[in-house]
Amino acid sequence: MKKEKFINIQKDEQARKKHIRNKIIVNLITFIRSLGTIAIIPIFATYGAFATAIAAIGFFCTDFIDGFLARHLHVQSFFGSLLDGLSDKAFGVVCLLLLSTLNPIFLVLIGLELGILYVNYRSIERGNNSQSSKAGKAKTVLLAASIVGSYFAYSAPTLKNLLSYINISSFNTLLSLNPNLLSTILAIPAIAGSIYVTYDYQKKAHQQDEKRVQNTIPSEEPEPVSLIPTISELHAKKRTLLKEKAQIIEAKKELKSREELIHDLFDTEFYLEHKDDGLKKLLYK
Repeated sequence: MKKEKFINIQKDEQARKKHIRNKIIVNLITFIRSLGTIAIIPIFATYGAFATAIAAIGFFCTDFIDGFLARHLHVQSFFGSLLDGLSDKAFGVVCLLLLSTLNPIFLVLIGLELGILYVNYRSIERGNNSQSSKAGKAKTVLLAASIVGSYFAYSAPTLKNLLSYINISSFNTLLSLNPNLLSTILAIPAIAGSIYVTYDYQKKAHQQDEKRVQNTIPSEEPEPVSLIPTISELHAKKRTLLKEKAQIIEAKKELKSREELIHDLFDTEFYLEHKDDGLKKLLYK
């Protein structure tokens, strides 16, 4: 009996070590994209647009790889989710900044990306969940295609030589276009997608705000009276009372200890249970 118990303990310990190892591997893949944010600048400055396009493909691929592995290996965590989101945004903005030195239209995309970041930040600040939606993921794919395609547009001679070497000449007409025109054409779908995603996140945040307010409304409404203030005054008073109530609730919350925060930041089960509850669930007891 003792031997069986010892074997089970060994298996549990091996499973725990394997889980930690898988989590480290997945987060390292995400971290590679973070390093890409810095590395892409000297690659562009030293080797030009073609090498930058190839490097960007590699770094963008890590976004799909780490997400797939995190779900497949069951190693999701708040830390991985935060690192993934920040790495995506930082790498995308740096790539767009480099492209904006060639075509100013990419400044529009930078503004939209920062706008999305601001909308999500304000939403998180109010206690909402700002997880990426399906529209947001589709926008990320569009943006990656626009960035990589635009770098290739500015390396048309190199690309033409490569395609002719492998007997593919069908892209010659496309690559003969002015690179500014071609990159502008490629940027337009990403701009449209970013505008829609900004609206989508704002709508989502508004819905979560309304739901949170509804949850704070008392179950029993006061008895109606015959002499009452105007409707607008009542609404204003209601908003004030709800705001004061929310402030009292927030004041009663306690921050987690450092040990609790570290545990919940990396714990997979905690993330799966609370990933839709907003970051305040991570910070407060």
